[in-house]
Amino acid sequence: MMEELELLEAKYQGAVARSREALELDFSIRYGDRMSLMLNEALKVYFLDLDSKVKVRRTIVDEMEYRVEGLIKARLSSLNLSLNPILVTWYYIGNGERVDRLKELLSLAGYGISIDDYVKAGFLMRIDKSTVVIPEYLAGYLSSAGSPQQLDSSSIVYGNIDNPLFMVALEAIARNLKPIEGFIKAFYGQGIRDALTSGLLSQVAKLHDGEVLVNPLIDLRSLRLGLARAKNTRAKVIKHSLSMYGKYMFDKEIYCGINYMFTYSSRSLVVYLCPWTPHYKSIISKHHGVRSLIVLGVRFRESMIEFLNLEKYKRPNLLKVMFITFDQALGEIHAIYQNESRSLMDDVLDILYESNYRVTEVTY
Repeated sequence: MMEELELLEAKYQGAVARSREALELDFSIRYGDRMSLMLNEALKVYFLDLDSKVKVRRTIVDEMEYRVEGLIKARLSSLNLSLNPILVTWYYIGNGERVDRLKELLSLAGYGISIDDYVKAGFLMRIDKSTVVIPEYLAGYLSSAGSPQQLDSSSIVYGNIDNPLFMVALEAIARNLKPIEGFIKAFYGQGIRDALTSGLLSQVAKLHDGEVLVNPLIDLRSLRLGLARAKNTRAKVIKHSLSMYGKYMFDKEIYCGINYMFTYSSRSLVVYLCPWTPHYKSIISKHHGVRSLIVLGVRFRESMIEFLNLEKYKRPNLLKVMFITFDQALGEIHAIYQNESRSLMDDVLDILYESNYRVTEVTY
């Protein structure tokens, strides 16, 4: 019975393989001394036309799906392998993944695996030299084993909420943003790629061949919701701490709280309450030409001035924007604005000086 199932397994791989090299590589691992025999059977299918291959594949899947435990259960036990990495792949990574990328994704999920071990067990098959798939006939077996538990997004968010660099990198990853690295470095001390390379976000994501890979056990939709809730809560705390009146809302487009108010001179002011933010261009463009105050929950850095000095020539509307770095732990506010906009920002400064925080004005 085992030999019959293995023959079907070999023919199935012959139907899905895109190179003979892939068959030879896998068969030498899986079948040992019987490699030549199994390869010959697989090649009979491999050299068929596409329509015939599809028919053979469907027939084998129909025949194998109810008998598959007899093929792979004993291998799983004899090789002392866990089914979990395959379940993570099946449910959260998807089929047809590059070997190197699959290994990195599974590593993020907490599984350091040998691809060849799972090839030997029949859970993975190479379709070409660098790409592996999970055979279709395993679908029912894997589904009955149940999906692995995903990570709790709230724990990731609230466990790191006091680290602005972590949070800004997390949001950029969760929302698939491509922020200006110069802005991130200037305001948060390191770029997002630097943070990934340093291992700061090792539970969440890593860089691989220049690509950001996200832990497959993280549900990005749940993570985005968690970030929005956390930012909304923190933004309201900032509003309360600075005693700001006016109408508040949380804007899901820019992921910041917005407070609409009038200053003492009855001029309108839009206050963007951003505990952290990976971008600022879309924020200052939100209400173009209106005086804006961007409050960031970060510590002041001289690099911020250097960055804004370069930016002001590219973005004339920065004249109507004041940046606030709000360090609640130290009780400090740094008000950063252009020399030329002092008269425009006088009444905004008055509001800040009435707060319970030390205010330092920094012009550029």
